Amino acid sequence: MLLVSFPIFLIIFFGWLSRRFKIINDGWIHVLNSFTYYISLPALIIGAFWEINFLDENSLKIISWSLFGIILFCFLVFLFLSFLKISKSVKTAIFLSATAGNTIYMGFPLIELGLGSEYLLKGAVIGVIYLIVPLLASIFVIRYWHSRENDILRQIYEFMKNPLVISVIVGVILSFLKLDFELISGAKKSIAMLGATASPVSLFVLGGFFYKRFLMNDLKEVLFISFLKIIVFPLIIIAVSFYFFENNDLRVFALLASMPVAVTTFVISEKFNINNGLVGNSIFISTILSLITSSVLIFILK
Repeated sequence: MLLVSFPIFLIIFFGWLSRRFKIINDGWIHVLNSFTYYISLPALIIGAFWEINFLDENSLKIISWSLFGIILFCFLVFLFLSFLKISKSVKTAIFLSATAGNTIYMGFPLIELGLGSEYLLKGAVIGVIYLIVPLLASIFVIRYWHSRENDILRQIYEFMKNPLVISVIVGVILSFLKLDFELISGAKKSIAMLGATASPVSLFVLGGFFYKRFLMNDLKEVLFISFLKIIVFPLIIIAVSFYFFENNDLRVFALLASMPVAVTTFVISEKFNINNGLVGNSIFISTILSLITSSVLIFILK
């Protein structure tokens, strides 16, 4: 786990150093976040969904249970937060952070190290769903709790034109077209290269954001988010999948569910001006705590 998480903290540190020595300034944070939100993250989503075979029986089973588990968790978190007497901005930040996990940047290496490379394809399908569905749900929650727009049709329109939503639709369509031309292969590689920049750029920007801002005055909220993300969600996934999957498949589901807060949540929080300090601290602390929880989970599910 230390080998998996070390690059994450190192890139964050490079971002902090760059801000410390004035290589970048606050303006860079907004520009790089816009690049991630409008270009690299949509490319990551399109490339990931493009590779999924939605017609394969085994893939359909994994997709169905992954969707069921993450949608159930998102619904329970939303329901719980609806009854809390806290600001809608904090509610939105908690929902965004607690539901979306770092399944790609940390999850895939952990699957390979902990279970073996033969589980990577299965992990890729589950990991993409565990990341993308909460991000889409968060866009809806942002529009529901954070937006001042009361027109429902307008809300739906704004949701559907979001680049993340559009990326999912495009990716699913491409997965069914089965295009196999040299030109298409080149385009797919370009999209994959752009998508690969999403996590490192987000981590670098996060480090720059932390410069003179890393204050733990929201420790209770951060620990609560971490508890939901790396403990409650894996337990729910184990509970709903226990009787339907073999132990090895169950470990893939559970390990990916135990991943810390996704770095891409910081991009979204900064884009919509949603308590990015809380989201940033949650990414940092949950990543540290996940070193313990994921190791324990691997040991228990052997």
